[in-house]
Amino acid sequence: MESVKDLWESGALGGLATMVVTLLGQMSALNAQKFSATLETLQKQQSADSAAHDAAMARTKDEDGAKIRRVMYFSAFFVLAICPFIFAFFQNIPVAVETIEQSGGWLWGIIPEKESFSVAYIDGFYLADVWKELMANLISAYIGAGLTRRAFKLGK
Repeated sequence: MESVKDLWESGALGGLATMVVTLLGQMSALNAQKFSATLETLQKQQSADSAAHDAAMARTKDEDGAKIRRVMYFSAFFVLAICPFIFAFFQNIPVAVETIEQSGGWLWGIIPEKESFSVAYIDGFYLADVWKELMANLISAYIGAGLTRRAFKLGK
């Protein structure tokens, strides 16, 4: 206790306390300076990103992609919605349908996988599941592209 009193009276404890407070203040100021520099850098990057986005939107017109999407959409719609009604009147048109059956392939490839390929002939119009999936994907791509472009235009 006596040594603490001697240090207090000599001013050494006050000097140490002043040094700690000064050091913390300098560290706080340095941290604030780094934080403001980081914010300025982020602001510059955000404005550069926004300028690049605006330039990209100005380069790509909506009409170019819209024509291709519309051609894809209407051709798939023709195959899926109109062709079955047209070919309903021509029931004796032979259509070849490929079928592949897979069997085996167990134990991580120790027992090899076998495929049997066959062709079945059907009279009439055959609408495969692949075409139905294509139609669903084209519809979602067509609508999604338009919504995305409008969202970017509204965001500006």
